[in-house]
Amino acid sequence: MNISTKIQTTIYNQPTVSVIIPTFNREHLIQRTISSVLAQTFSDLELIIVDDGSTDNTGEVIQKFTDPRIRYIPLDKNYGGGYARNQGIKAAHGELIAFLDSDDEWMPEKLELQIARLRANDNPFMTVVYCIGYEYYESIKRQKLPKLDTYEGDVFDYLLRGWLPPTASLFMVKRSALIGVGGFDESLPSFQDYDLWLRLAEANNHFIAVNKPLVIRYFHREQIGGDVSANLAGFEIFKDKWSKTIQQRLGFEIYYQVMGIKTSIIQLKRIGKAVDDGQRITALLYSLTLCKFLPWSKNYLITGLIVSLFGHNAYRTFLQAKSTINAAINRKKISV
Repeated sequence: MNISTKIQTTIYNQPTVSVIIPTFNREHLIQRTISSVLAQTFSDLELIIVDDGSTDNTGEVIQKFTDPRIRYIPLDKNYGGGYARNQGIKAAHGELIAFLDSDDEWMPEKLELQIARLRANDNPFMTVVYCIGYEYYESIKRQKLPKLDTYEGDVFDYLLRGWLPPTASLFMVKRSALIGVGGFDESLPSFQDYDLWLRLAEANNHFIAVNKPLVIRYFHREQIGGDVSANLAGFEIFKDKWSKTIQQRLGFEIYYQVMGIKTSIIQLKRIGKAVDDGQRITALLYSLTLCKFLPWSKNYLITGLIVSLFGHNAYRTFLQAKSTINAAINRKKISV
């Protein structure tokens, strides 16, 4: 569905930023997310929360907030993330749109610094601004700052090569640019963010970065394994849309590398799901298929083998030990 045909033409009391939070059954997480928006140092915003058919008490939690900037849009059933975000875009009044997943959290300066970065640039094609962010793993109570190369300007080829800021919560986009490419592709049950950034870049929308961690992306028990069927289905649609472009612009070798890494990520989710279901042999077979994509799948292969043979707890212990060793090495370097 193309969202551009349903945008209101007359806008009153226009805020600078429309923040869109799609949510589904997040009653115990969304309060933290909403609070991080209301605590922003940049306050000229509206917060649009699209409840994608929650069956728990998510709606009741949301409606306890009395801030007049909040707009609550409950949907009659669960349509999916792309549809929910598009409903938010259609309802938005702001010149800029910032996305936030309902289990993530923003630092107080997130909007302020991104808006300042956009306004300091006079390139009319610069319509997308993103930042970097922390990852927090609930199971082991560990926060880390993963490395992310921050490319700017025309990033289309970087995206085709597999570069991808890991969550939509990092992004702010001019509303006109989103309308220009038709918003999120609602046919995709996964890979919606990646597809949108590719279409924006392909349409000559340039990206700019704030090289500072302004988001906390949470990993929690509900996400273990993920929705594997949705990932697999979305990946097949994504490949059909973009395989030809990647091969034509970058060649088959790069295409094979990109698809190998993306396949490895999905396969790792299948491994986790199989272990959760008590199917250790199946999980091990999934792990061994990652050999096909070496050397790019090396880390995924190691993870898959540990989880398959020893379980999730063993992998968490491995991560904790690795983190302790790395911290000790860093302390030693500093002392020297």
